[in-house]
Amino acid sequence: MSMRKTDTKQRIMDTATTLFSCHGFYATSIDDILKGVGITKGAFYHYFKGKEHLCGLILDRAVSEYHQLAESLLADPIDSGSLHQWFRMLIEKQTSGQWLYCRLLMRLTIEATELSGAMQNTLKTFWLWCQSFYETLIRKSIVAPSRLSIPPADLARLCISAHFGAVWLDRCAPAAQDLTTVCETLLKLGTM
Repeated sequence: MSMRKTDTKQRIMDTATTLFSCHGFYATSIDDILKGVGITKGAFYHYFKGKEHLCGLILDRAVSEYHQLAESLLADPIDSGSLHQWFRMLIEKQTSGQWLYCRLLMRLTIEATELSGAMQNTLKTFWLWCQSFYETLIRKSIVAPSRLSIPPADLARLCISAHFGAVWLDRCAPAAQDLTTVCETLLKLGTM
């Protein structure tokens, strides 16, 4: 039985997501992708204009997945546990081995200055959205906002930085503490 065209396109995207997440955009060649999928260059170019086009589509999909995950959280009223629930959702996704978007976004952000203007803009827009989303969760999650010693915008930036650092650092030096523990500690520091 022959494979459907959409299966091939999806396999290319999934393989490239893994490779871009692990090795970065520039260290991943089209030949690496072709070898990983087991297809010819002609098959690749049937679906994508080139590696940059493919990466742009993957980046858009990653951002969309984050937005969908956030919308699923926001479907219920935000309460003091929402921020912790968000971290738990991310950790569950990241540790499943099936969701590489955290690592992909971190890797591409590190390479951002070398990426196309369109991909740079997508990353910038994503991180600005992320900042706003975290601020919203922090403002609604803090039981006594007047006790915050760190402004919500700064605390949001610290949480994003901790998330970014934890994902990146975990690649070479896994820690017993998970992201939720790190971010809960930041929230405690913010209310001191």
